[in-house]
Amino acid sequence: MEEDLVSHRTPLSASFTSGVSYHRDGGVPLEVSRDLEKAVKEGQLLEVVAIARKVVEMASRAPVSLAVMGDSGNGMSSFVNALRGIGHEDAASAPTGVVRTTLTPARYTSPSFPNVFLWDLPGMGASDQSLDHYLRELQHSQYDLFLLIASEQFSLHHVRLAKTIQGMGKRFYVIWTKVDRDLSTTPLSRGLLLRNIQENILETLQKEGVHKPPIFLVSSLDPDLHDFPDLRKKLRIDIFNIRCSGPLEAMSYACKETINEKVASLKTRVLQNCPEDTLGSCGADDLEQYLRVYRGCFGIDDDSLLQVAWSTGRVVSEYRTLLRSQDLCGLRRADCRLRLATCSVMKMLLRLLRWVPWLGPRAVRWFARVTHKRMLHLVAQDTKGILKKILEDSTCPA
Repeated sequence: MEEDLVSHRTPLSASFTSGVSYHRDGGVPLEVSRDLEKAVKEGQLLEVVAIARKVVEMASRAPVSLAVMGDSGNGMSSFVNALRGIGHEDAASAPTGVVRTTLTPARYTSPSFPNVFLWDLPGMGASDQSLDHYLRELQHSQYDLFLLIASEQFSLHHVRLAKTIQGMGKRFYVIWTKVDRDLSTTPLSRGLLLRNIQENILETLQKEGVHKPPIFLVSSLDPDLHDFPDLRKKLRIDIFNIRCSGPLEAMSYACKETINEKVASLKTRVLQNCPEDTLGSCGADDLEQYLRVYRGCFGIDDDSLLQVAWSTGRVVSEYRTLLRSQDLCGLRRADCRLRLATCSVMKMLLRLLRWVPWLGPRAVRWFARVTHKRMLHLVAQDTKGILKKILEDSTCPA
């Protein structure tokens, strides 16, 4: 459906505000953060799945700004129209021509990329100002991703732009926009020509210490050919990452901190009391039984993992392979300290200590508490790994 031109094109000074009040942890609302901490503390991993999906659904509506920039005459406005899937004759299209047509930044939208704003920026040759002044005036910090447009040659201006963007820690692509004309005017084979273009761009960037960016060779006249489909796919992936990486990192951090607090609390209780008084299990010597209790306490028991796998569309073995604590034998193999604490020699020594008046029983209880603290630590580490995978799987369905 054709939209009014005003909705596609707005001045650079237009501000983007959100009605959601975000927590300072980097993109998760405070109420949601509390719900997540509660779910992790109670070992409710299915609830963690639901919360992660809720957060990503909210983040997916966040605006993302893409800057289209390069030398004048490289076809930036034509590329903007091609990416939006509209022709130059469309009333909502970016103006194009052989003369400079973009003198001020203009914002466009496309139904193919909801809540994504394509900023068609003036070409570097659109005024007499120096490149340094151009870079200062473009307000790079307001853009999330840069599409560096080139054709005919990859100039020093492009390299300066790439170095500036890299120095800001932002992503950028190099997009060669007139590959159709290159193919029609060269005696080289298609494969050799495309390889030469890519190698020239990479060599020019690497000479100036710029890391290898994604490079796409496209034709704005044929937006379904060449690298255009790959470009759209890559854009969708990176737009998702731009929107969701912050909230996902915040959730991951919150999960780790909650697990650390839970472990600290349980260790304190184990030190103050006998393990059986703390968790109400059987005798302190039955480490296999205690391991099952600890796994259930953190929500990584077999039944819970099966439910999580069903919810995320994964096979349960993907989660079980992350566990060192599936059973006591596996946990002992994975940890030398626990293996030493539970070896035959140590068991024999502890049996002998029980017969030593006063000091012996105290030493045995102290050693049991140390062993249980180690088991708690190992189960907690497994839980962190499981939660990390749950967050990833909840936002990227199989």
